[in-house]
Amino acid sequence: MRPGRRRPAWRGLWPPALALVLTAGCAGDGRRLERALLSGRDSAAHAADRDEHYIVHCPDVLEVRTTGQPGECPVGADGRIPLADGGRLRADGLTAAEIAGSAARRLGLPPEQVSVAVAGYNSQQIYLFGQVAGVQRAVTYEGPETVADLLRRVGGVAPGAAAGDVQVLRSHVADGRSPELFHVDLEAILLKNDLRTNVLLEPFDQVYVGQSRKSSLTDALPPWLQPLYERITGIGRKEAPDR
Repeated sequence: MRPGRRRPAWRGLWPPALALVLTAGCAGDGRRLERALLSGRDSAAHAADRDEHYIVHCPDVLEVRTTGQPGECPVGADGRIPLADGGRLRADGLTAAEIAGSAARRLGLPPEQVSVAVAGYNSQQIYLFGQVAGVQRAVTYEGPETVADLLRRVGGVAPGAAAGDVQVLRSHVADGRSPELFHVDLEAILLKNDLRTNVLLEPFDQVYVGQSRKSSLTDALPPWLQPLYERITGIGRKEAPDR
């Protein structure tokens, strides 16, 4: 450039503008996965199936329905709940159906007159990291469900999620076994109905959703360009759904 001549202002804009163009395409893949996830929301029957296999622990809260029963009953530190006869019934380590059967026998009632359901899932969690809807967080474990089911329950994935970079870490701290790492192919699960990697989750699993390579380029964008980028691509992060 000749001395005294000013460099055109637009030249300083091309690096972030180029990054914006390159990353715009990644939003489409993430939105496609998100639509596929949310179009298959859990049915009431599926939720009931999870409850059937959920193992109760302290400090879960149970709703016990029978004559004279106090209603919602927290599982105490002793692993028991109060009953209408003034005693306490063991609940820790049992399913709701098993607790209902024990309560009916204890109270001398027909099984059909006693029902137990989990009103508060307080004892077990699953940990979410990476490109998930909302923020990285712990969510309640509510019984056996697949990775895809869990991501549906929490509101989906971020538009910049990498379909081929989803992993589940199972630490096995409680049982002293070696950790396991599972690879999950969300694209195959959702778009090709290939369920081989749709891992059935266990309490305290860690689920990591990676970021697509194109989406990671957005980190290079200056703050002033972020609003424009979000308007163009719709890739802004969604808030976690209210539950």
